[in-house]
Amino acid sequence: MLSYRLLSVADSSSLYASFLEAFSDYQVDMRMSEQQFAQRIARDGVQLEISAGAFDDKRMIGFYMNGAGNWQGKQTAYDAGTGVIPDYRRRGVGKDLFEFMVPKLKERSVSQYLLEVLCANERAVALYRKLGFVEVRKLAVLRSNHALDALDDPEMRPIDQPDWKLFQSFWDGYPSWQNSIAAVERIPNERMIVGAHVDGECVGYGVLYTPAANLMQLAVSPAYRRKGIGSRILRALPAGEILKVNNVDNELKGTLAFFEANGFKVVLEQFEMSRSI
Repeated sequence: MLSYRLLSVADSSSLYASFLEAFSDYQVDMRMSEQQFAQRIARDGVQLEISAGAFDDKRMIGFYMNGAGNWQGKQTAYDAGTGVIPDYRRRGVGKDLFEFMVPKLKERSVSQYLLEVLCANERAVALYRKLGFVEVRKLAVLRSNHALDALDDPEMRPIDQPDWKLFQSFWDGYPSWQNSIAAVERIPNERMIVGAHVDGECVGYGVLYTPAANLMQLAVSPAYRRKGIGSRILRALPAGEILKVNNVDNELKGTLAFFEANGFKVVLEQFEMSRSI
């Protein structure tokens, strides 16, 4: 008989093993070391005490990994990863686990649940809609098949203490949970931030999540766009890696055009979905 409970630090190794098995046939390669897994859940703000697992005897066969924080003015739980291992799918485990978990989140004053799901994963999208989720926006995942060639740079400086008020004045939209200001602040040792400076003034910046070469944020002051500064920031960040770009708001057409001009192509799309709880 299956059982459901909240997790603790003692479940960390079982969670990692279940994660690898649940995502072994996923459309995106999710293989990673246990250290990389720990870095990922730190970035996403995962709190095991509000995360939930499904168990067959002592074996974890399904999970919801949840982060928590303020999102768009609401106390929010974020689904940093949900999975059920292949042998236990189509038995209602995901639905039952979610229904077990929601009252536990309510007890912690969480008022909203946020997640991302591949648009092409029709079964999962249908399940979330059935559970009351609605689409907030569509997010694009972009990839390039080659490292970026070097360009002559404006003055590039590493940034240890980001000026978020200034940086936000460069934004046209807002980043996803995994790329948010809170996510950047959670990983001071796994991030690289560079700023482009003209006459001593910071006019653009980029943030790299170094363990996976993921671009978390990139923005340029509106007054300095179309001058090649964004492209130079891209090339200052990857340090020889092939850069990954996840979760660009599909409505930001200029941003998508910028990445495509720099050799990136949209390879996947995700729905960002939420529901009140």
